[in-house]
Amino acid sequence: MRIVKPSWVRSKEPLFSCDVHPDGKKFATGGQGEGTGRITIWLLAPVARHKAEKSTFKKSIATLEHHQGCVNCVRWSTSGKYLGSASDDKVVMIWGAVRYEGSDCESYKCLHILRGHDGDVLDLAWSNDDCYLASSSIDNSVIVWNCRNFPDKLTTIKGHNGMVKGVVWDPIGRYLATQSTDKTLRVWRMSDWQEEAKICDPFSKCGGTTTVLRIGWSPDGQYIVSSHAMNNEGPVAKIIEREDWKARMDFVGHRRAIESVRFNPHLFYYNKIPVSCVAIAGRDSSISVWLTALKRPLFVLHDVFTSSVLDMSWTPDGYGLVVCSLDGSLAYIELSATEIGKTLSPHQTASLRRSLYGSLNNQEKLTIIENPDLLEDDKEENGGEESSSSDSEEPMDTSDEFSTEASSKSRESSAQPLHKHNGFSSPNNGGFPSAFPGLNGHKKDENILNSIPSKLSLRFEKPSTSSAPIPSTSNNLASKQVETTTKDGRRRIMPITLKEVPVATPSPAQPAKRVLLTPVSNSGAPSNQKVKSITLAPVEVKSNAISLGDIPVKLSNRLRPAGKTSTATSSFTQQPESKDKLFAVISGCKVEVDNLQNFVNFTEGSRSWKTVLYSRATCLSAGDKYLMIGCQDGTIHVYDKQGVLAFPVLNLGCSILRSAVNDNYVAAVTTSPALAIWNVPEKRNVLKDESLSSFMSENRSICSLEITKEGNVTIGLSNKTSYCYSYSLSAWMLIGHHQLDSNWYKELQTNKQQSSSSQILSPILISHANTPDSASVAAANNDKLHLNTVLMLEQQILVAENLKSFSECRLWLSSLVRYMTMQQEEDRLHALLQRLLSSPDNTLFGEDKLTVLKELLKIVSTNVNCQRIYSDFKQQVEWVESKR
Repeated sequence: MRIVKPSWVRSKEPLFSCDVHPDGKKFATGGQGEGTGRITIWLLAPVARHKAEKSTFKKSIATLEHHQGCVNCVRWSTSGKYLGSASDDKVVMIWGAVRYEGSDCESYKCLHILRGHDGDVLDLAWSNDDCYLASSSIDNSVIVWNCRNFPDKLTTIKGHNGMVKGVVWDPIGRYLATQSTDKTLRVWRMSDWQEEAKICDPFSKCGGTTTVLRIGWSPDGQYIVSSHAMNNEGPVAKIIEREDWKARMDFVGHRRAIESVRFNPHLFYYNKIPVSCVAIAGRDSSISVWLTALKRPLFVLHDVFTSSVLDMSWTPDGYGLVVCSLDGSLAYIELSATEIGKTLSPHQTASLRRSLYGSLNNQEKLTIIENPDLLEDDKEENGGEESSSSDSEEPMDTSDEFSTEASSKSRESSAQPLHKHNGFSSPNNGGFPSAFPGLNGHKKDENILNSIPSKLSLRFEKPSTSSAPIPSTSNNLASKQVETTTKDGRRRIMPITLKEVPVATPSPAQPAKRVLLTPVSNSGAPSNQKVKSITLAPVEVKSNAISLGDIPVKLSNRLRPAGKTSTATSSFTQQPESKDKLFAVISGCKVEVDNLQNFVNFTEGSRSWKTVLYSRATCLSAGDKYLMIGCQDGTIHVYDKQGVLAFPVLNLGCSILRSAVNDNYVAAVTTSPALAIWNVPEKRNVLKDESLSSFMSENRSICSLEITKEGNVTIGLSNKTSYCYSYSLSAWMLIGHHQLDSNWYKELQTNKQQSSSSQILSPILISHANTPDSASVAAANNDKLHLNTVLMLEQQILVAENLKSFSECRLWLSSLVRYMTMQQEEDRLHALLQRLLSSPDNTLFGEDKLTVLKELLKIVSTNVNCQRIYSDFKQQVEWVESKR
C-alpha cells in the first residue's frame, strides 16, 4: 500500500467531493471557491506516479466556476461523456468536454442547467446505463432526470420528511436508495417510483450533525451500506440485505459519525473467495477499507486529514482510491493485488449477476441467416414455393418467458431462492457465489428482482408456496379409477397409484374395514388368481394422509394386516420443494429448467438449445464439468457443459430431494430417505442406497448436500447437526452439533480464506453459525458446554484426517489450541503439544511439523497465563530445529 498526499492539490477552501473519470486519466474535485463554487479537473498520473509528477508541468486541466454556491458533489457519468455537479445554488449543471480546432487542450462547457430543487443540492448519482441522473436536496426531495433529453424531469420523489443527503442506484437496475435526516433509509422501485422499503431502526438515535450521507451499493447488488447509523450508542455503517431489506450486520470502529461510503466497482478474488471492497469515512477524519470476507478492516488510516472526510472515489482498475476532506486537502491510496486480490473479469461479473438474478438482457435478437444455402434448403423442404408472411405466420406464443407488453402488471419479477454451496449463496448449488460469504445465512426474499421500466419486461413465474391439502372427492377418484368385470360378472375397481391421489383433509379415525383385492395383470385385465381378502387396521389420520373411499391410509406406511405393527417405519416426511423454474450456470452456459413445460433451456452467448424432461424437476445442481437434474418421478439426468446427456437416465424409485455435483462425482438424496453417489466419467456407482434413517426424524429436514472433488459427501440437517460419510469406516461421522459453541463455527469465516478450495467440513459448519438460534458460551463456568466444545473440536480433527482434508485438520487444530488457550486448559494444552512434538513424522497434516508447532505457539502466546507452556515448547522446537 502507498499513500500520496500532493501538496499542489491543497485548497484554502473545503473540498466537498471528488470523482475519478472512467478512463482513469483524470479526476474532478468540487468545493468552495472565492465567492463561488469551484470545480477543478486534475490529471491523475501526477498524483499516482512520482515520475509523472516531476515531468508534468500543468497538473490541472480546467477550473470551472459557474456555480453561484458551494459545489457539494461532482460525478462523472458511467460513459465519461458528462460531468454532473450539484451546488448550494439549487441547480445541477451538466458539463461536457470540448476541443477547439488547432488546440490540444481540453476545455469544458456547461451543456445543461437542471432546475427544479428549492434548496441546496447535496448528492448526485448516475444510473449504470446513463439513462437517469438522480439528485437529492435539502428540500426533502429527489429528482430523477431523463439523461436522454436534458433538462426533462422523469419524476420527483417526495417521500422523505427531512433533508435527503445521499442517493445511490441499484447496480442491477431495479431500485434507487436514499438516506435522509428524517432518520430513514428508503428504497424506491424504478418501475413506478414508489417506496419498496423503509429502514428506520438503525437511525432512530442518530443526530443531524453530518454534512452529507453518501451511501453505497455493492457491485453484485446484494447489499446497501448506509452512512451514519448507531449501534449500542456507537457510530456504525449498517449493512442492509437486498433479500428482505433488513439490517442485521454493520461495519464498526469509527469514533464519530460516518458520512461517506464508496464501494469499489469491481469484485475481487481474495484467497479464492469472491469479495467486495468498500471504503468508509466520516467525521473522525479516518478512513477504513473493508473486504467483505474479513471480520476486521483491511486497514484503517488515521491522521491523514485534520477534518471530516466527505467523499471518496475508486479508480477504474479498482486499485486506487482518491479521498478528499473538509480541510481542503486530498490523498491518493494505492493498493495491490496481493492486498485485496485480483479483480473479476466483466464476463465473470456478468455471470455472477445472471446466477443471482437470471438474464438481465431484455432485448430479443432476430436470427440472421448468414448462409444462402440454408434458404435454398428451406425452399426445397416447402416444395420450392415461397411462403407467404401473412398466411404462414404463426401466432405469438404468449407463454414465452419474455413479455412485450408495457403493462405495469407484467413487470413484476421474482428471483429464485438461493441454496448454499461451499458456504456461499448460489442458485440451486450452481453458478457464482455471492460477494458477501459471511452474510448469507438468511432465506432469500421472493421479490429480490423487481420490475424495470422498459418496453420488454422480464416475467418470472413465482414458485408455489401453498401447502394446504386438497380435499378429495368421490368424483375426482372416479375419474381416475378403472372399473373391470370378472368372469362371474362382479365389478371390480383397479387400485390406483397412491401418488396420484390428492391429499385429503384430515378426518376422524375409522374402524377396521374388510376389503377384497383382485389381482390384475400387466395389461389391466383381471387375472385368474383367487380373490383374497384382508382386514386393514385402523390408522390414525394426520395431515399426510389420503382417503380411499372410507379407508384412511397413511402415506409413510404400507397397508398391513390387522393386529400387526411395524417398528421399523420411518417418520421422515420431508418432500421436495415445488418451483416453476430452476436456474444454474455451468462453465458460462446458463441453464434454465421450465417445470411448466418440462423443458431444459441451455444458453451460451448467442447460442441456445433445449431438451425435455420426463417429469417435474425438484432440484438442480451444477459443477465445473457436469449438471444434474433430479425429478419428482425419481429420475436423475446428468448433462455435460455442452448440454449433452453424459450419464444414463436412472430411476431411483423415489422423488429426488437434494442433489450435488463436483468435478467427476454426482450425488442424490431421495425421499426414502437414501443417498446414492456415482462417478460420471467411469459410469459406475460409488455408494448405493445408503440409508439416512438413522439420524432422520419427523422434526428434522435436510438443509444441504455437498460433495467434494474426491467424492466425499456432507449432509446438514435443520437442527444444526451435520454428518459426513466415511468410505473407510462405512458409517456416518458426526461433524457438527448444536451444542458446539457457535463462536468456533463463526471463526471458520475468518480462517477459511487461508485454506484450500477443497474443504469438506467448513462450508456446512459455517451455515450453522448464521442460524439465529446457534448455541453460544454464555459463561465460562458452563462445564457441559465447555467439555462438549472441546470434544467436538477434537472430533473435527479426526474426521478431517479420515477424509484426508489436511488443510481443515490444521484449521481445527488451531481452533482447539485457541480454545484451550482462552480457557487456560494448561494441562490439556501441554499434553496436546507434547503429543504433536513427539510424533516420529517430520510432517503434520501435510505440512512441516515444526512450522505447524510455531503457528500454534503464536496462538498460545496470546494469553500471558500460558506463558510457561509457550516458553517451554519454544525452547524444545528450537532445539529440534537445530538438530536437523
